[in-house]
Amino acid sequence: MPEIITNSLDLSRARREFLGSLGLDAKRPTAWTQYGYSQHVSFDMLYAAYERGGAGHGAVHKLLDGCWQKLPRIKRPNSDTESPWEKGVGKLLRSVRAMAKLKDLDRRNMVGRYAAIIYRVADSKALAEPLQRATKLVDLIPVYEDQLKVTTWHTDPEAENYGTPAMFQYRKISPPGTETQGRPEEWADVHPSRVQILAEGSTGDFFEGVPLLRAGFNRLVDLDKIAGGSGESYLKNSARTIVFKYDVGAAPQAIPGDHGEPVASVRDAHETQARALNRSTDAAIVMQGGDATTLQTSISDPTGPWTVAANEFAASVRIPFTILFGQQTGRLASDEDKADFANRCASRQEMELTPMLEEFITRMQAAGIIEGGEFEVEWPPVNAPSEKDKAELLGKMTAAMQQAFQAGLVEPLFDANELRAVMGFEQRADDGMPTEDAPGPLDPESEGSL
Repeated sequence: MPEIITNSLDLSRARREFLGSLGLDAKRPTAWTQYGYSQHVSFDMLYAAYERGGAGHGAVHKLLDGCWQKLPRIKRPNSDTESPWEKGVGKLLRSVRAMAKLKDLDRRNMVGRYAAIIYRVADSKALAEPLQRATKLVDLIPVYEDQLKVTTWHTDPEAENYGTPAMFQYRKISPPGTETQGRPEEWADVHPSRVQILAEGSTGDFFEGVPLLRAGFNRLVDLDKIAGGSGESYLKNSARTIVFKYDVGAAPQAIPGDHGEPVASVRDAHETQARALNRSTDAAIVMQGGDATTLQTSISDPTGPWTVAANEFAASVRIPFTILFGQQTGRLASDEDKADFANRCASRQEMELTPMLEEFITRMQAAGIIEGGEFEVEWPPVNAPSEKDKAELLGKMTAAMQQAFQAGLVEPLFDANELRAVMGFEQRADDGMPTEDAPGPLDPESEGSL
């Protein structure tokens, strides 16, 4: 079935594809075709790049894990301690593993232009009916772009919801390992009030969402060519392609088989001997007036071309090369690369994930599943120092205190609670510093108690 064009962006892209001018080379309008690049990158191609491509899969999960390395806190505004409302929300979210499913929504969103999550609630209504009030949240169903389609739209120009979906359909997927035996796909109507869309990069129409892998898709093709071609070269060299070379006056004849039956031709004899040699380690070749050699080709080092393509792909997903691909010839991620990636994750949390979580909580409040009231989403710091970094900072602070004391400063630079806060320890009731009234460890009055 041909692909259905659903918006003006796809229509414009289809026109450029028909005219053959989607490539960047103005002198060669069909350059992408000659290079082996697709003019139009469909969802199936993006999903294949994610599912089977190491670089594509790594980019999605590196960014996903960086943003979701610690779960956010959903709390009342300006509330440092855990309120009863926050405890109730946390219990509800844990009951359906909501955070794991919202994270999966984010993963699916990065693969395609958009993804969606479908609310299953206890309201005694079908999915095709509007969601108004419910007693509890039953489940959340994350779906890919190709699992959700719009069947009807609001077409009244005078209405506030003009141009928005009036009804969705989502494709149900059978459990893994289920034998379908060619059973037709099952689509179910679902009302928009039960669907939440996440389309990263879009501020309006969710069809304009930007897939993470689309900008660097051509480089993913290059990486596949370079790695696959290099592997094929090694395979062909190891296959021991036999070259038979005869003297000028030689007249080769087929040697009869084990039981005296003649071989059909000299060519057949060569093919039989070559197959036997490649299958067995103790096979031999018998020749008349000639010799046999193996055909070897020089294998180019793929490191240079692969690194160029990998760097450009890393730039397209805005993840430093050393973060995405790890150590390469002694190169480690620098502090600048780590800080840049941490800033990328923090920005994405603020601009994409926080609005998604706020929409989810607000819609649950509207349905009566979560108690109403103001709230805020607070993410733990992405670039929080490690235990080693904390210990190093604590050492520097205590060294600075010692230098200040030697310089004649009477009061300490930091008290005990400030030092304990560096390591994340609980604060003491006092500051841990000795007072004039409290006896010191060498005070005579305290010796008798030892």
